Amino acid sequence: MISTSDDAFTEAVARHQAGDLTTAERLYRELLGTTPDHPGAMSNLGVILARSGDLSGAAKFYTAAIAANPGQLDAHFNLGNLLRKQNRPREAAAAYQAVLRLDPHHPRAHMCLGLSLSDAGDWVVAVECFRKAVAYDPGLADAYNLLGDALYRLGRGDEAVSVFREFVARCPEEPRGHHNLGLALVSRGEYEEAVPELETALQLRENYPDAHNSLGVALEGLGRADEAQTHYRLAVESRPDFADAWSNLGTSLTEQGRVPEAVEVLTKAVNLRADPRTASNLLLALSYSSDLNAWRLRDEHVAWAQRFADPLFPTTPRRPTDPRPDRRLKIGYVSGDFRTHASAGLMEVLLAHHDRNTVHVTCYPNSMRVDDNTDRLRRLADAWRPVGSVPDSRMAEMIGADEIDILVDLSGHTAGNRLLVFARKPAPIQITLFGSPCTTGVRAIDYRISDPYVDPPLESGEQYTEAILRLPEVGWVYPLPEGAPEPNPLPASSRRAFTFGCLNNPAKLSDACVEAWARVLKTVPKSRLVLLAGRSAEAARQMNERFTRHGITTERLELVYRLPAGEYFETYSPIDLALDPFPFNGGITTCDALWMGVPVLTVSGPDSRSRQGAAILHNLGLPEFVADSADKLVDLATIWSDQRTGLADLRGSLREMMRESPVTQVARFVRHLEAAYRQAWLKAIE
Repeated sequence: MISTSDDAFTEAVARHQAGDLTTAERLYRELLGTTPDHPGAMSNLGVILARSGDLSGAAKFYTAAIAANPGQLDAHFNLGNLLRKQNRPREAAAAYQAVLRLDPHHPRAHMCLGLSLSDAGDWVVAVECFRKAVAYDPGLADAYNLLGDALYRLGRGDEAVSVFREFVARCPEEPRGHHNLGLALVSRGEYEEAVPELETALQLRENYPDAHNSLGVALEGLGRADEAQTHYRLAVESRPDFADAWSNLGTSLTEQGRVPEAVEVLTKAVNLRADPRTASNLLLALSYSSDLNAWRLRDEHVAWAQRFADPLFPTTPRRPTDPRPDRRLKIGYVSGDFRTHASAGLMEVLLAHHDRNTVHVTCYPNSMRVDDNTDRLRRLADAWRPVGSVPDSRMAEMIGADEIDILVDLSGHTAGNRLLVFARKPAPIQITLFGSPCTTGVRAIDYRISDPYVDPPLESGEQYTEAILRLPEVGWVYPLPEGAPEPNPLPASSRRAFTFGCLNNPAKLSDACVEAWARVLKTVPKSRLVLLAGRSAEAARQMNERFTRHGITTERLELVYRLPAGEYFETYSPIDLALDPFPFNGGITTCDALWMGVPVLTVSGPDSRSRQGAAILHNLGLPEFVADSADKLVDLATIWSDQRTGLADLRGSLREMMRESPVTQVARFVRHLEAAYRQAWLKAIE
């Protein structure tokens, strides 16, 4: 902003406005040689120096202009801009407040004050600043966008959407408004409404990488993965260093089972920007691969923690404030999935069965999306602290203020995790549960919950950075599903062909897994294999191709796309025997198959990824379905395909076996878990 009020430097201002900065700077300096306290010349010279990158020189002249004339509004405003650029938000806010004392209705000063306060983390006051900015200048597009973004970050999604709708109504030809409205709708899971807004943004500005990326996310939410990937690729074509779009593309490829491609893309995203969440997505993709053993995976997770988490470890970690051994413990659960999700049933088990005489439960849901499951889970908690918009440092302070004794991570490195909060050690005891069979790698997490089958007591546990807390039977539990149909008779009893199946995440179908299953199909004549193909026609084509390379023709495969919950269980009806993927076994999906009367063959390997299936089957009393190698899996598949009477009898009794096994004894599991929590507590107060 250039000062023009003094006729004495009209020529300098004219040169300045014409873009001849060299001449303008010389004229301002000459004027200051004769009139050293000329506030306009000092302020405008500061503008030129700031533009050339001499921020300290600019600050010097702005400050001098203000000293010469405290009413020099432009100097206050420009100083605020400079201080924001120097990442000094509180000082910048003071400069903008000085502007507003001179002109309380200055819309850009209100907007910039809001920016400074949001930079400092004060989003609540920032919202009021942005509101004043649009009230004083309804055409100030940036202020609308900033107001909507601030409301979204505060978890006030309805208000954010309303603001963006108002902006779109006022400025229908402005692509940013349509994009931001679409993005706000995406964040709430309203994908159907988001898509037309994002498409409009792209119609108004074809080369708009942010809109391509956001449209990809919306299409992904609608199950249109191939279209989503097209838009992610268009985003990175327009902006090759667009790390978020590369990350979204890599995550999409992972979910569709295209893991080698995903690893390559996610590695590129991490190299472009050292983002912990993208790096977590890369770890998840690597864990599906059969190319990395437990030690390589541990090293990758430790490297992640050393880069992003461990530097946050406090010099004085939090200690128990009330060390009485038998007192009621405050447990905190952190997850991004307190909503409709595969793991929601596990969380409901915890909240519904905890003994409130011995524990108090606080939930920290890390999601902006809520649904009926969210409401049900909230009613089961003793305290509910939404943290979807809360920065890591502030969330750690909240946990400390809540005096949580044991903080439990339910996400691992999956989406929605808050591992960088755990890294700050806000609770004296920190545990990881459910999230992932791999280590988190995080120094500040003390324990991982496991069982004697996944982590046999004689093993050292060196594949983890956490110590192991073994429950006596299972490390997690399977809540019985509602609405699943009764198991049907064994399909192979009435036909010659035998059908294998796997409805697990296609990302788990590693190269070693595909090679072994192809051998199974070759060994069992006329057998077929039912597989889940994700939501991508291209992924389905590639899956067919992978089996074709091993000599399996496409007619022996039946690829089904991801199904609605109401149809999912019925898909087990034609399957005689399920195959568990390896090295990353199934968990809940394995139990789903067993609940539907379909036995599961698993390969038990050398690490926790490949022992989940064995843990379930041993607890169910079915060790004869556990192979110790891919060769043994082929042998067992051949044997069981000839034991149709035995399979038919087992199919009729599996559901009752499940009901009676530790795998489904939810109350017993929670008692064992509480005992483990108490064990960790007693050790902490020794």
